[in-house]
Amino acid sequence: MTFSWLKRLMAFALMGMVSAVGAQPAAPAVTFQKQTLQGSYSEKQPTVAVFKGVPYARPPVGQLRWQAPKPTVVRSGIQQATQWPAACYQNNYNLVWYQEIATAFGSNELGFSNPTFSEDCLYLNIWSASLKKQAKLPVIVWIHGGSNKAGWSFEPNYHGDQLAAQGAVVVSVGYRLGIFGFFGHPELRGSQRPTNFGLLDQIAALHWVREHIADFGGDADNVTIAGESAGGADVSYLLASPLAAGLFHRAISESGGYLLRDARTLADAELIGSKLSAARPDKPNLAALRLLSSEEIFKTAKQSLAHEQYGPVSDGVSVLVPTTLHYRIHGIGVDLLIGSNENEDYMYVDDNPATLAATLAGLPSESREPLEKRALLEPTTKHANDRIEALVEMHCPAYVMAQSAGSHGHQAFVYRFTRVRPGPGGQALLAYHGAEIPYVFNTQDVWLPTTADDAVLTDAMVHYWSNFARSGNPNGNGKPLWVPFTVDHPTVQELGVHIGGIAGPDYALCHQIESVLY
Repeated sequence: MTFSWLKRLMAFALMGMVSAVGAQPAAPAVTFQKQTLQGSYSEKQPTVAVFKGVPYARPPVGQLRWQAPKPTVVRSGIQQATQWPAACYQNNYNLVWYQEIATAFGSNELGFSNPTFSEDCLYLNIWSASLKKQAKLPVIVWIHGGSNKAGWSFEPNYHGDQLAAQGAVVVSVGYRLGIFGFFGHPELRGSQRPTNFGLLDQIAALHWVREHIADFGGDADNVTIAGESAGGADVSYLLASPLAAGLFHRAISESGGYLLRDARTLADAELIGSKLSAARPDKPNLAALRLLSSEEIFKTAKQSLAHEQYGPVSDGVSVLVPTTLHYRIHGIGVDLLIGSNENEDYMYVDDNPATLAATLAGLPSESREPLEKRALLEPTTKHANDRIEALVEMHCPAYVMAQSAGSHGHQAFVYRFTRVRPGPGGQALLAYHGAEIPYVFNTQDVWLPTTADDAVLTDAMVHYWSNFARSGNPNGNGKPLWVPFTVDHPTVQELGVHIGGIAGPDYALCHQIESVLY
């Protein structure tokens, strides 16, 4: 007995010596451009290095407000990259969304709060499974959602350590939002970059990735852009932007297809600036607007542009024509993973028949009758309102974009996320907008009921997304086969309790009405 205890003690001592000899350094470090970035190691994945708040452009403040992002000033010496940066200027819109989800599941505690908001926000965060240049890991650049007026790159659901642990580099990007990111003004007409500043920020971040990601173990020739909601829509604008050409090699769009019905132009963006100036007592010109504080700009915009839908427009520079027209002419030039959630709008719509009538009345007449017939198949008016909104804005656009990629020689993989969490929260929200994100990143919120089914689905989705980023094919690791989507075989991967191929839901209806809707 004593001899056995002694052997165990010696074994533990030897293990401690080996651990000490082979231990990782206290902080991972990367040196480039005369500076050394010191990061940290992930608590969840100790082999994954994390670098927070890395600047990719100069702060867009003062005279740089409403200008294209400028290259960073080269720093020298040791720079700490262990604290999250400020989020781009906004209010608590995004936090309210999280709280609504948590409340539905019976929780009043999110576990996080709003970060600092600032116009000085052009930073990115990096998670890497290896810092060796020869590693050449696939790179996933994440563009967050939030209606292009809220959200931040380091929301808990976007932490990339679990995804990076699959053998990748994950980069999340902060970009200008709302009145600061998607602003136009008559005085900017004729300038080299007259609008779409938030989109230009994303392009600047992709340039930074191309130049520096090898220092973090990433392969600059194997970059996948990915995003959800407004981030997914921005991915689609990047697919159509000549300024982003060659900066990425694959694309993932989660619930971002609504942009296909957006045909706003530079004039629409300029109207934003004109309304902002008109709402100020002194009717300031562009120069005077740049002298106002962030708070003054934001407060005025909130009052005078309360219902503005912010996002990129066709300005003839960063986006030449509406995306639908671009896809029709040029197609989508990379492999694409795209999809939507079964009940995208259920948490936002009511059960009023007048709402459904108004939605249908706002659509082209040729599409109304087939959509009315589809609505009648739903069990309640609330379900019908959700179904029609989701079909028009999310489900059908995913098919259109998949066809555009396929028709130009690239593979498209389409999913439909159907998982409904157990309990009253799940019944209240169903497979809601944004519900897939914790599965992609393996960042399940503590207030979400999680069962063995969720663990299996998380494992599948983490591998599907990381495999697609690696090779353009989500398959591998023994997961259920995901076949490419084609017009002849419009198969969709169901991601829910069931994981596997199904006939594309409502594909025939979408195909019937796509020419008049998009």
